[in-house]
Amino acid sequence: MTRLLILLVAVMFAIPASAETLEVRGGVVNLTGAQTADLVWGAYNFGAFWYDLDDDLMTEEIRIVAGTLGAWDRTIDEDCLLYSTSPVYQEYELYENEGLTVNGDTGYYIEGFMAEKYIAINNNADKLCKPLIEFEDDDKKTLAVGAEWDLGGGFALEVVGIDATGEKATIQLSKNCYPYDNLLVTGCLDTSGSEQDRVYTYTADLARETDIPVFSCYVNEISVETDTVEIMYVFLIDNDVLEIDTGDTYGIMEVVTASKSQICMRNNEYSLDLDTDTTEHIMGGIYFRTADDATAIRFYPCKIEGEPGNYEIRGNVVNLNGAQPADYAWNAYNFAGFWYDLDDNLMTEELRLVAGTLDATYDRTIDEDRLSYRTSPVYQEYELCTNEGLTVDSDHPGGDTGYWIEGWIGARYVAIDGKADKLSKPLVEFDPHDIKTLNSGDIWDLGDGFVLKLMGINDAGDVATLQLFKNGAPLERSLKCIDTSTGIKQDRVYTYLKDVADEDNIPIFSCYVAAVFKEGSTSYVQLKYVFLIDDDVIKIETSDTYGVMDVMTASSSEIILRNDETTLDLDSGTTEHIIGDMYFKTADDPYAIRFYPFAERTIDGEEPTPPPDSIPAIDSDGDGVPNAWDDEPDTSDGYYTDSHGRGRRWGDMNGDCVITSLDALMILQAAAGNIKW
Repeated sequence: MTRLLILLVAVMFAIPASAETLEVRGGVVNLTGAQTADLVWGAYNFGAFWYDLDDDLMTEEIRIVAGTLGAWDRTIDEDCLLYSTSPVYQEYELYENEGLTVNGDTGYYIEGFMAEKYIAINNNADKLCKPLIEFEDDDKKTLAVGAEWDLGGGFALEVVGIDATGEKATIQLSKNCYPYDNLLVTGCLDTSGSEQDRVYTYTADLARETDIPVFSCYVNEISVETDTVEIMYVFLIDNDVLEIDTGDTYGIMEVVTASKSQICMRNNEYSLDLDTDTTEHIMGGIYFRTADDATAIRFYPCKIEGEPGNYEIRGNVVNLNGAQPADYAWNAYNFAGFWYDLDDNLMTEELRLVAGTLDATYDRTIDEDRLSYRTSPVYQEYELCTNEGLTVDSDHPGGDTGYWIEGWIGARYVAIDGKADKLSKPLVEFDPHDIKTLNSGDIWDLGDGFVLKLMGINDAGDVATLQLFKNGAPLERSLKCIDTSTGIKQDRVYTYLKDVADEDNIPIFSCYVAAVFKEGSTSYVQLKYVFLIDDDVIKIETSDTYGVMDVMTASSSEIILRNDETTLDLDSGTTEHIIGDMYFKTADDPYAIRFYPFAERTIDGEEPTPPPDSIPAIDSDGDGVPNAWDDEPDTSDGYYTDSHGRGRRWGDMNGDCVITSLDALMILQAAAGNIKW
């Protein structure tokens, strides 16, 4: 998996400035022999599936039938992968808290479908609408007369007027309403009658189902003095219905059952190969990701999220109805908030709640010293060593073949010289196929203040001088000449060493000079296996506090934290902070202690970066990619999109969008095998 992709050319089509994604993984399977039982993921062990903690509601399941996979069989054959879902009933907040109904209904039906929450229209599993607004019991909205409230999904609500008595208000509900050409209904909010009369409901006929509640609310107060209306218990679903029919396909899955009660899908006509180091699409945003390991079939389901927003990455759910009989433990296998390396099956973190701590009948408190968190370093080879058999300079005889990784509060760190209590953030880690080209004088921004500069190349074109800078200042002992003429590959490794956190000669930056070229005024180098860690080190010490956890052990081999002086109360309907961005969330259920750990993650949203003025920005097919840069029939002559999705001109080797003698020289060098492209 590419940890940091460095684009070697200027990408000229309009893309979001942030291409950030988030992977929500399910429970990990590590199969070293025959698959003797079904492999099953539901909402308890796959955090992407829809789940209602308060009412313990879930509907989705994905299953690989027993005997499908084995030591020599990585193929999920046809009809061996199953997905099923069905509706479950949930009360309206209005009914639960006020005893009032919506068009005579006390509740509605929810269905998870491909890891998204839907409303099953009239309890039909095969007729689904997206929920747009669902107010909690304490949510309120105040609307001024004449002001329009954007409800989302194209819906808008406006209070048109209030009568002289101050008991009634006229509202208009519209969709895509410019200028009210799609008015759905004009209605009246009424406080003059009974409590039930305060409930306003708009119904519509959807997908051959009659009088479906699309919008409802409870009018709490109407004020003539302020010309405002206050409403509660707002509920809105989309009136566009997803109808699921037998024979429909979603990804590789085909609908084999589409009834009122259930949806079932199978890989009816497609097999799925869990080859090493692959990501295989199942349906929607759901995939199987498989380790780069020929000795085992290690994989997990995951959902790839790309929409900006806040996400809750939950661990396995605990549902306790009596005394806690055993330890509850979460690690990277069952809690996606922890760091995990799938390829090498590396994990370091564990959160543990010792047996006997909780009892659903009378004890919801995690007393002092009952909750622990621990982590320790694990070894990982440099890509440079794995692929080239070379080492990175260090104090150790012969140099370092690898480094130490440690998960710390869900994030990945490098443990300095293998010390668990001295952690540095990795900044750049090239995969084997990543290459960076630097022209003489170029300054490469590596992040966090680090830059690398190609100072020059000798006349023979075989010695490159590199220097590392931080915050504009050259780093001591970072100016080095790399000689590629010796015929010794180890001589091509550049390493910058620094004393940090009382540890001597720690490799901060390293790279492999794959090619050096100089002819006339043109000179450049190509770098591979770039590796950079921050030189600002987190030092963890005994008695440090993180959230409610105190550091009890901080040694070179492990870190142990406990809730030494703080209790946690898993009261119903609460969210309790543990450490960093990790929490316990507890169901609003007085009869059971149902909870899970979760980590908060955010995908930032940014505006698209427009294409440069010099590049034609016409986009005939509306795909967000200018015609000049994609493979449309109208693509301008001489343009194409390469295998990495980079907009290029034919012959433009260095990606500067013009064809020069430098490109011709690079083509000759590539043909001779002196550089890689």
